[in-house]
Amino acid sequence: MENNSKVVNNIEIKIEDKEIAELIGDVCSSTYGVVGLTKVKSLKSQLATILNRNNYLEGILLTKEKNKYVVDVHVVMAYGVKISEVVRELYKGISYNLNKKYGPIFNKINIYVEELRDL
Repeated sequence: MENNSKVVNNIEIKIEDKEIAELIGDVCSSTYGVVGLTKVKSLKSQLATILNRNNYLEGILLTKEKNKYVVDVHVVMAYGVKISEVVRELYKGISYNLNKKYGPIFNKINIYVEELRDL
């Protein structure tokens, strides 16, 4: 991820990846059923590591497609929750907060559940 900027209504909006990662991480940590952000697992047997606020950036991938951004978020969820409901709430929270702060410059938000954990 890198620092980007976008011009909306003749105003340049700076998009800093770390700031986006912290915003998404805060939404994740306040959503019921989400244990936290995690890195993408490279091996099936490897346990997911829960990231702290200082390294939320490692659990989020921001890519640019045409004039909009795609956000990939990798999370660990609590065992026993209804995954579809938690993902829906997480998506709504992330989408709302990103659009509120940066405007409608995000085309897609993908949420990947890397692991379920017993709490």
